Amino acid sequence: MEQVKNVNELLEMLKEIENGWMDIEKNIYKNIDKGFKKKYVLSSPEETLENKVGTSFDLVEVERSYFKNLDLKYNAYFMIYYESKRIYAHTFIVYEEKEKFYWFESSWENDKGIHEYMSLYDLLTDIRTKFIKYNNIKFMDNDYLCVYKYKKPKYHIGLKEFYKHCESGENVLI
Repeated sequence: MEQVKNVNELLEMLKEIENGWMDIEKNIYKNIDKGFKKKYVLSSPEETLENKVGTSFDLVEVERSYFKNLDLKYNAYFMIYYESKRIYAHTFIVYEEKEKFYWFESSWENDKGIHEYMSLYDLLTDIRTKFIKYNNIKFMDNDYLCVYKYKKPKYHIGLKEFYKHCESGENVLI
């Protein structure tokens, strides 16, 4: 994997990756809806970089592989909303530097970048607001929105296994 010296270089490198996903047979898809729930598997960072497609789940694993070498305190977060007919989910990296918190976003097109906050609470509430807008959620019951800090998952697990892994992480209240 290519070396990066800082978060800005990493963000620039990830601009090449399009929204998409890989299935267990290593087929690549650009449409997230068709077959995603049943066929999706979490790509390894190398596969995501090679295929140049990924979901936020895949991108966070690429980011995690680079962040561990950047000497920054960071965590991966999983935000999920359970609506009666659908589930909305997003993952992202948060890192700390000089007593500030940064949201590293490489997946959501309109929010790609590095966003600075004074507290983790401010960061997470801003992402919650953008999450509602991004997913076009009309009336959200906050009781069904959960945020988890999660550790590195196994690669090539399916969507249900990925959700289960993230939900076994630390529940973060906002």
